[in-house]
Amino acid sequence: MVVGGYALGPELGSGAFGQVYKGLARKTGRVVAIKETARSAEGIKEWDVMSLVSGHAHVVQAIELIEHAQRVFYILEYAHGGDLFTYAKRYGFKLPEEDVRTITRQIVAALQHINARGVAHFDLKPANVLFRDAEHSHILLADFGAAKLLDKPDRLFTRPAGTVQYMAPEVLACYHGAEDAAGEDVPRGFSKLADNWSLGILVHVLLHGCFPFALHKDEQTTPLQHIRAQLKAILARRQLFIGNCAQSPCSTDVQDFINRLLEISPARRMTLAEARAHPWLRGAQASKHGRDDSPAESSSAQGGKRPRLG
Repeated sequence: MVVGGYALGPELGSGAFGQVYKGLARKTGRVVAIKETARSAEGIKEWDVMSLVSGHAHVVQAIELIEHAQRVFYILEYAHGGDLFTYAKRYGFKLPEEDVRTITRQIVAALQHINARGVAHFDLKPANVLFRDAEHSHILLADFGAAKLLDKPDRLFTRPAGTVQYMAPEVLACYHGAEDAAGEDVPRGFSKLADNWSLGILVHVLLHGCFPFALHKDEQTTPLQHIRAQLKAILARRQLFIGNCAQSPCSTDVQDFINRLLEISPARRMTLAEARAHPWLRGAQASKHGRDDSPAESSSAQGGKRPRLG
């Protein structure tokens, strides 16, 4: 099948959003990713957001939008190293701290960029972080289906978005029927700082292979019951989580980094500027240009060992 000037190859993935294919530009031979989805106002909005934030070293590049009567096709940069979820799963979701630090530095740079462009992501998780290269050294922030435009820096939203296990408490509290499960520190409405909470969860997952507050979801549990239970678990276990961090084999710097991101109150939560200046991230090896918007160097895998980042 041919779409515009691109030939569709094998399917890379699918979901409620549609399908993603590997594609090839017929004129240049460039390998691309092609996302096919139903034509809708939401779909066009996602493309507009991707176009707005495209152009940064750690954000997936939006190349072209092809519109048909009922379907639209996003032509995107192809990530040769796959996604972070698949990569981390291969190693039991327990990556070396140095690798996680290098990945996190790049994610923070990407989040700062999209915020500067007036966008919040609201679905930060390993599956939405890609590797540009097969050596798994250069990450790309992707999938802006849940993203929202920030018409002002402190804009509050009330329509929940994202993945429950990575949602900040103030996002969970926006679900109808979950309001009474929220504590006094949880505001009614969420801002771009919800992404910072998700970053804290992501770092914890990559280091420890588990969620800090996740519950086992019983098959009989309704989505709302699960959301309420998740919110209650966060509020009940927050202090216990801080205590457990003292037993972690990871450095005290990364423990502090995670704790400051997982603040219940957004007003006390670490900002991206503070995260970038945090001792844990400042200890990461800089790229050869000494810039966060440049890819981190890495050595290739040898003898079946995981490639080192940074």
